[in-house]
Amino acid sequence: MQQFSVNNTTLVGEERGTGELLILVHGAVGDYRSWENVLPLLATRYRTVTFSRRWHHPNPFPSNGEPYTQGGHALDLAALIRSLTNEPVRLLAHSYGAAICAELAAKQPALVRCMVLAEPSLFGMAMTNPIGAVAMAQTAASTMHVVPLLRKGEREKALQEFLYSVIGKDGYFRLSDRVKAVMFENVHTLEPMLNGMSSGLSFTGKNAAQIKAPTLLMEGEHTTTLFRATMKALANSIPAAERYVMPKVGHGLHLEEPDAFTGVAMDFLAKH
Repeated sequence: MQQFSVNNTTLVGEERGTGELLILVHGAVGDYRSWENVLPLLATRYRTVTFSRRWHHPNPFPSNGEPYTQGGHALDLAALIRSLTNEPVRLLAHSYGAAICAELAAKQPALVRCMVLAEPSLFGMAMTNPIGAVAMAQTAASTMHVVPLLRKGEREKALQEFLYSVIGKDGYFRLSDRVKAVMFENVHTLEPMLNGMSSGLSFTGKNAAQIKAPTLLMEGEHTTTLFRATMKALANSIPAAERYVMPKVGHGLHLEEPDAFTGVAMDFLAKH
């Protein structure tokens, strides 16, 4: 493990390989280990950095009441990039992590060379059409009882119910025991993340249109209606976007089929 100093905190992670820099950004209830099945292959071509975002294992849990927001994580990512290189970088990210990368690319485009975004949780985009709005309301309703479960100490049940709402029951059972174990070690991030989710709803088509970096939008064939609507809206708004639907998987993508995911991502990254 390595430590990266950013914005008055230290983030734990790992660096492998040589060459041009590629930074991996994990999603909800994840950490730097969320990429362990794709990291070895990526490191054959790139100087690959994966890190645990603020709040996430094994980083300390903030004690000063700071909010957990997409914008705050984007500032950390910007600081990390500047600490590692003076050049724009490639980014590979999933879900909440992909939303962070999209925000960074929109607000600080000089930092991003190209990126692969696997189902960003930019749900404000989905709410531009009735189907997406209904799906958002249903997902919000299904997560309402997650925080009460956490406060009662039912952490495993809370994680399971959260994952059911995000990836569906079929998707949950496609995840390996190892993936679920890593997520359980990050279950403490669920409450602050859910409390701060409204900050991500402000990302609109206008923001997406500011993304100049070539962007591959990856989605799972069996993903949820909410993510499908989000991806469609993003593809229509990001000027240099390509869209790829990965067979046989849902929202888990690299967690379900790491080899196939990595192959598609590397083909795109190699073009830029």
